[in-house]
Amino acid sequence: MSDQAESDNGSGNSALSVADEFDRHQQRWRRKFGTRIGVTVGVAVAVIAVARWLGFDLGYLYAHRMNLWSVLIEEMLAPRALWAQLQGDAGMLVPAAAETIAIAAVGTALGLPVALVFGTLAANTVTPRRIHTPVRLLLGGIRAVPSMVYALLFVILAGLGPVAGALAIAVGTIGDLGRLFADEMEEIDERPVEAVQSTGAGAVATTAAARLPQVTTAYIAWTLFYLEINARKSSVLGIVGAGGLGFPLIMAFRARNYTRVMAVIVAILVLIVGVETAANRLRGRLGSERRVDQ
Repeated sequence: MSDQAESDNGSGNSALSVADEFDRHQQRWRRKFGTRIGVTVGVAVAVIAVARWLGFDLGYLYAHRMNLWSVLIEEMLAPRALWAQLQGDAGMLVPAAAETIAIAAVGTALGLPVALVFGTLAANTVTPRRIHTPVRLLLGGIRAVPSMVYALLFVILAGLGPVAGALAIAVGTIGDLGRLFADEMEEIDERPVEAVQSTGAGAVATTAAARLPQVTTAYIAWTLFYLEINARKSSVLGIVGAGGLGFPLIMAFRARNYTRVMAVIVAILVLIVGVETAANRLRGRLGSERRVDQ
């Protein structure tokens, strides 16, 4: 009889503990859900407040929607007028597109060696803290300044034209690729490095023999990817007088010739798609060769 009572008591306690645990989970879920709702509402209120501070007025935008619509439909996206504009401006757009590619390529080529050096020095697996920390700060400072600002500075140095654009692209490449190279260098397998170091090799020899071979493929892929980004950047640097397609683009905007604006945009789209296609094919070929070697 007593055994039966103890069994019933144990079953009751077990059921009670399960119910208590269920209640605790429900309370925890309600608190998390309430917190998420509160955070979401807070973010929404903050966005609305900042948008109002910036001057967003949905009523004004809606009232003037036909201005943009008329420009898009009647001028920028009118097929016959756009085709005629492209034909008429081909003599200007083709050289400007070639100049844009040249700015991106030369700027990338100029910045690449410096980015390689800085990227190696900024890796904490290669240099001590007293070296890699200030180098990383330097790369961060370079990256913090937009390429358009560098272009304005180099226009003062080199004058109007593509040289200023190429120099601006080069500086931006140093900051961005240097950081990417450093991150890649920090992810390598240290066992080959230790093996080379055990032979008495110095830091430079160890990096050349054991570190760089592990990141060469990644470095090439990142360089090709950043060439695409530089092509986009160089397409608008002409806005500040640094050559390329940006110059006819800003001139067309100033003249309110929106059909020509669209013609330049089409040229930029063709240029960027072409560069991306070529870069993707090179990356694909590089990846297939790497798999074959392995």
